[in-house]
Amino acid sequence: NSVFCIFYLFGVIMKPFGDFFYGKSPEECCFNFFKKPVPVRSIVSYEETRDDCPKAGVIFITKKAARICVDPGFKWVKRAIDQIDIRNVESSTGE
Repeated sequence: NSVFCIFYLFGVIMKPFGDFFYGKSPEECCFNFFKKPVPVRSIVSYEETRDDCPKAGVIFITKKAARICVDPGFKWVKRAIDQIDIRNVESSTGE
């Protein structure tokens, strides 16, 4: 029992270091996709899932901090990403 506790504590202590060296945690993979278009005006940013995730995905982050997994192959997702990128460039250049 004490050996288990030692290994458990070691894992808990080392987890932040693993995340630092290996990137995002497995929670950043998408296993199910939201199918309906998300209004671009409600999306503040997006992230692509890691290469080692079972499915390629994009995570839209909304103004209300919701994280929505979407399929990057959908046309509406590609258009939304393009619009977000344009909006971010315009806001960073002051246009």
